[in-house]
Parts: sequence; structure tokens; C-alpha cells
Amino acid sequence: MTQPIIIIGAGAAGLAAGEVLLEAGADFIILEAAPRAGGRVCSQAREGFCDFPLELGAEEIHGPDNLVQNLARAQGRPTLQHYTTDDLLRLDGRLRLLDQAAEDADMQTAFAFIESLGTYQGEHRTAEEVLLRQHFPRRVWHYLDSRLGVEHGTTLDRLAMRGFANYERGWEARETNYTLATPYADLFSPTIARLGDRLRLSTPVSSIHWQDQAGVHLADGTILPAERILVTASVRVLREGGIAFSPALPGEKTRAFSQVGMDLGMKIFLRFEERFWDERMYFLHTDGFLPQFWVPGKGKSEESLVLTAFIGGSRAERLGQLGVEPVRFAVEELDVVFGGKLATRLFRDGFVADWGSDPWVRGLYSYPTLATTPAVREKLAEPVGERLFFAGEAADTEGHSGTVHGAMASGEKAARAMLR
Repeated sequence: MTQPIIIIGAGAAGLAAGEVLLEAGADFIILEAAPRAGGRVCSQAREGFCDFPLELGAEEIHGPDNLVQNLARAQGRPTLQHYTTDDLLRLDGRLRLLDQAAEDADMQTAFAFIESLGTYQGEHRTAEEVLLRQHFPRRVWHYLDSRLGVEHGTTLDRLAMRGFANYERGWEARETNYTLATPYADLFSPTIARLGDRLRLSTPVSSIHWQDQAGVHLADGTILPAERILVTASVRVLREGGIAFSPALPGEKTRAFSQVGMDLGMKIFLRFEERFWDERMYFLHTDGFLPQFWVPGKGKSEESLVLTAFIGGSRAERLGQLGVEPVRFAVEELDVVFGGKLATRLFRDGFVADWGSDPWVRGLYSYPTLATTPAVREKLAEPVGERLFFAGEAADTEGHSGTVHGAMASGEKAARAMLR
């Protein structure tokens, strides 16, 4: 090719595509708007906060056999497996380990509901509508809100039941979820080193011209010609017009951007003077406004004095409307869960990783709405003409959307298509 391939975005999809093009000896560059590579994989060491790097973005690896696991094994990076027996649940005002709560009849109903997700054949409704129509026991709704709504970066009122049938099983089976013992972002360090000056950071794109005189227009006015262009921006950036296209994309393509869910959301990190939760706890499923907390240092730190809260969907929007400070709000939630204002007394520091306010991401990750079908995912991933290609976790068509390995697979697939 006399003109290079341009990849827009150095997240997991863009970096994986870069690896394929490197191996093929292609002429290409990767443009990343942010001052760092990795996208929604973002590991950060905070001296004085904890003795292990925090995962501000992606944290779990869903499943024992995928591209992320393969990369970790190839680099000799150990993974930590976490089990449901280490989950803590608040039920009827009492905290119980999940295996103890499993003796409760309503909890058994909740477990059966989760187990049946992949084979759901009922009406096309949201999870909330299905629970209401089944007169599902309200006292255990919060567990499903945590396991299903929060896990998918949204809330039950937006999550489509039929969407689960298209997910790979690792999404719902807690016993096949892992974390990395080392920083997640380090997985991509060898790729970033190999890319060298092909990777350009702090280089936002304003528009893409994909027909005659195809090229990429940068925010600083620079125009870069390109033979092929791969767009890996988040579906929320695309549907909100974060990048302009000339000529305009076909209507069925832009409709697909809005037919896949991706909500605002954040992680809230809290450090305490000492641990006041059960030392076995990994996940905490609460009956409060913030349905899920966990111990990010489990298996990584002997102290493990940090808790993470995660919120997305209509709850994240509502929290913003309330005008409350998220860190203080999360501490007060823990006061209710554990009683005795323990959290407030022992709280020392906290901060928020707000992905909704990140201009280059604008949200968490994709999930199935009532409008999301396998055909919509395929439309997201489909090239436009012979020059414009798309990749990213939302464009995964193999049941791995919403995951890092799904993003990587989609990037590799798009890169191979460009080379053909």
C-alpha cells in the first residue's frame, strides 16, 4: 500500500489490531486521543492509598480460556480465581456468606433464575419486567441487580433478557471469573513497546473522510491520508458524534450505534484504617442504592483495606441528579450495611474513576438493550465500503461483548479483513 492504514483508538481492540498488522509487515499508525494507551484498561498505582495497583477500568477476566488469559500465560502473569463462597450478601438486614444464604428458598429461586439466563425463550422484555411479571421475591431482587445489572454496567430496567442467550457462559458463572495478580495494563506493555512511533498519543481525531481522498482529520487541523481506516472508538462516542464522518455513514450503521446499550458509570474507591468486613469476603451484594462492593486487593495485598463500589445505568444518572458526593455517599451506604457507623469511623481516603465524564470513552461498556440483536452487533462490525472498518467490544459477534478479550478478538478480525 502506498498510503498507511490508520487505526483510531489504542484500547484493547486497536492494540490487538496493531499486533496483526505488525506481524504482516503493514504500513500503519495508531492514533489515540488520550495521553496513554489502553482505553478502558487503566491500572494505577497510588502511593499512600494502597500497596497494589488499582484497576480504574476493566478488572475481571471472564472465563478461563480466552485471548486475555492466553496473553497472561504467554507473559507468565498469574491470575487469581474468585469463588461465590467468598461473596457476602445482606439479606433481611443481616450479612451472610453466600453459601449460608443459599439455604434460603428465595435465594435458591434467584440462583435458578441466573442459571436459566442462557436458555431464556420468553417474551422480549427487560429483566425488570420479567421479574415483575413473575412476582419474583422482592427481598432478593438486589442480588440479581448486583449480579446482572451491575455486572453489565447498567440496571435491570434497561437490560434485555434475550440478550443473555448471546453471551458466552463465562459472563454469568462467577467460578470462571479471574483477576490478574499484576496490573492489567501491563499485559499491553510489550505491544506498546513494539509499536514504537507507530503509536501516537494525545492525538484526537475530529473527522474521517472515507471515500475520495480518504483520510483522517485531526483536531489540530492536520490531515493524514489513509488507504484503510479502522475505528475502535466506543459505541457511545460514535452515537454522540464524537467523530464526524464524511460522507455521512449509512442510516443502518448509525442506528446500530444507538441500538446497543452503553451507560454512564463509575468506580468509587474507598480506603479504611482497618478491615471491618469478613476476611473471606470478595464481593458484597447489598440491598442499598449501591448494589455492589468488592475487595480489589484480595489475593494481592495482605492488608486489603480498600473497597470498590461500582455503579452504572439509571442509578449512575440518578446519583448525579441527587448532587451528592459519591465517595461520602458510598461510605454512608456501608454504615447502613455494617451498622454502628463503622465505615465513617474508619474511613481515611477515597476517589472516583468516572468513565462517563471521560471525553474519549463517555461510559462503561456495551450491554444488550431491547433493540440489540445479533444482527445489530454484526452491523456494528461490518465495514462501510472497502476503506472504513470498525472494531471494539460492542462490535464483538461471538458472545464476548463487554469484555477485554471480546475487544481484542474484534480488533484482530478487523485487521485481517483490512489486509485482505
